[in-house]
Formats: sequence, structure tokens, C-alpha cells
Amino acid sequence: MDQGVGREIKRLREEKNWSMAKLAVEADMSVSGVSMIENGKRNLTTTTLAKLARALEVEVRDLFPLEQPRLPELGPPGVALFVEPEEGEEEDTVTLRLYAVRLLAERDRLLQEVRRLEREKDELRQQRA
Repeated sequence: MDQGVGREIKRLREEKNWSMAKLAVEADMSVSGVSMIENGKRNLTTTTLAKLARALEVEVRDLFPLEQPRLPELGPPGVALFVEPEEGEEEDTVTLRLYAVRLLAERDRLLQEVRRLEREKDELRQQRA
């Protein structure tokens, strides 16, 4: 069971200065149910997620923590890592691997821009073939 959602529910509850009993009443749940969720001892259904989100006055997606695991240290910050060209790449091609993680929503402008650039890249490859 993922404890991240439970921790996020607890954080949101505490942000409102609510007790578990108050959240249980607002979400039409038992106090033990809320406790089990916050401690990662109970699987969540979509119905339960919706009840908790409604009670906490947030969207269901807000119950999922935004924190991301740290990436391994690959070098000093700000230093680009260059790798050898892959098979089929021209000698003057520089491949730069960026190691970054970001949670992206469907309407995220950055995600849209990345998808647009990927389409352009695919079109250029097709034109060269």
C-alpha cells in the first residue's frame, strides 16, 4: 500500500487543523478508516478518494503527493553530460542526456511543447529517409 497518499491526506487534514474524527465526519467514514488510510494500512477506492477530496475541499489529484524521489548524482549541478553518438547518428551530432523528472498534467504547456518538438523531430527524420 502506498503511504504517500495517506501522508498527503494527513498533511491536508492538519493544514485545516482538523482531527481524524472531524475528517471522518466530513467524509462520511469511520475514524479507524481515516487512521488506516493515513498510516498506509488500507487500500483506497475511487469512491473513498472522492469522499476525502470533497471533505478536504481539494481535487482528487491533490491527494497524491507532488514530491519526487531524488535522482542519482550524476555530476556537479549545471554540468552537462555528453555521450558518444548512437548507431545511425552523424559524427557531428551531440547527444545530451538530461536527467530530470517532473509530474506533468495533460494541459501543461511544457508537456505540449515537448510533444510538438517530438513531432517535428519525427517529421524531419521521415523527410531524411
